[in-house]
Amino acid sequence: MQSEILKDGLLQAKKAELKNYMELAYTAIRDIYEDTSLPEDVAQRRVAEAFHRMEYGSDGYFFVYDYEGLSIVHPRLEHLVGQDLWNFRDEDGKFLIQRLVQRAQEGGGYTEYRWDKPSGGESVLKLGYSIGLDEWGWMVGTGLYLDDIEQVVSQMEHHMVENARKTILLMAFFTVSCLLVIAVIGLAVNISEARVANRKLVKMAQKTFSFLEKERRRISRELHDGINQLLVSARFKLERIDDALGRGDHVDTSSSLAATDRILETAIQDLRRLAYDLRPSVLDDLGLVAALESLCSDLVERRRLQIHFESNIDSRQCQPVLATALYRITQESLHNIEKHADGARQVKVKLVRRRSWVYLEIADDGEGFAWRAGQGHEQGGTGLGLRNIQDRVDLLGGRLSIEAAPGKGVRIRLKVPFQRIAGKTSGERVDGRVYTRTFGGRPSAGAGGAALPAGGAAGR
Repeated sequence: MQSEILKDGLLQAKKAELKNYMELAYTAIRDIYEDTSLPEDVAQRRVAEAFHRMEYGSDGYFFVYDYEGLSIVHPRLEHLVGQDLWNFRDEDGKFLIQRLVQRAQEGGGYTEYRWDKPSGGESVLKLGYSIGLDEWGWMVGTGLYLDDIEQVVSQMEHHMVENARKTILLMAFFTVSCLLVIAVIGLAVNISEARVANRKLVKMAQKTFSFLEKERRRISRELHDGINQLLVSARFKLERIDDALGRGDHVDTSSSLAATDRILETAIQDLRRLAYDLRPSVLDDLGLVAALESLCSDLVERRRLQIHFESNIDSRQCQPVLATALYRITQESLHNIEKHADGARQVKVKLVRRRSWVYLEIADDGEGFAWRAGQGHEQGGTGLGLRNIQDRVDLLGGRLSIEAAPGKGVRIRLKVPFQRIAGKTSGERVDGRVYTRTFGGRPSAGAGGAALPAGGAAGR
């Protein structure tokens, strides 16, 4: 049971990592892809050259095929470029390129297959993720090898059947394995800046690396101060069990085993929480609106607030990179409302799409703070949250404005380009109406008459 949980957790981490790499890569080429002033052949050549240079880790790269199976980019097997591989079968006899293209045309998805690992020289199981550039009829893909997951699981199963003394070695191996997995999650896409001519792309890449570095530091602190300490404590308990078994003291052994079990259960819960913080499952499973709903519901349970939410966006049609950014901005804002907005009773979040832009307005009636455009406010402790929001808006190519004054609360307005999933015609709800919902008070019917989630607060 525990091994299945571990395997599933590692697989989910791999999927989140793959999607993150693809989002970063798409951000890097988006300006070229969407620049209608460039001739199509020039834009395609520049995008192909960019994907050819992108690498991460020792075995990470990006490949490109058109929707007819013609190889366009493959940095590790360049002899394949120009070949028609539409009917190529993998070792299991499945049409690999056709499956990858199908996932891309469906709006992006995962595909498992066997492929030769460049650093190992042998065929291993690989998890691929592909998206489509529909305007050109291109499929862009990347993948991670899954052999390390099988190695971790087999090692754990082997050591679980050994005695208490060898369990200490298992804990050491498990700690190292967890550190390696978290380190892989935190790796940044290594895009050579020497050939990047567009200064805007360089700036965006630097901001992305800054975000990842902050995440590495946070994860490092979590592991060192939390999980690592729990595992060290478990090791000492197991050493005590070993000594007690040597003395024949079964009473001490029983109590120590119970204590060790509680410590390991706490460590597992902390690891699950850390994985959830890296990528909330509700965002992937239920979409942006439901994720914001969850944030607001949690806040009104902790604080005496009324939160009013308004939206006309269909979560199913938002690109993951846009949904993630809007979720993180709202999460940061709600956190700062809870922490800093003393006296706040009303919070408003308005998330709507108008043509090619998404607008997010977040306001509260708290104590506010002194604010001037281009400068931090006078009260300490919350400027980092505003900088994080500004960085996320910049990465999406949007604009941010902040209105705040002592005693008058805070209002944040931002607009970012709408990024729809390939094949979808609109990001607005199919009935065109605005839906509202109020948390922490009596629900009020929106223009559409149905209830929807609330979210947001002034990020400070």
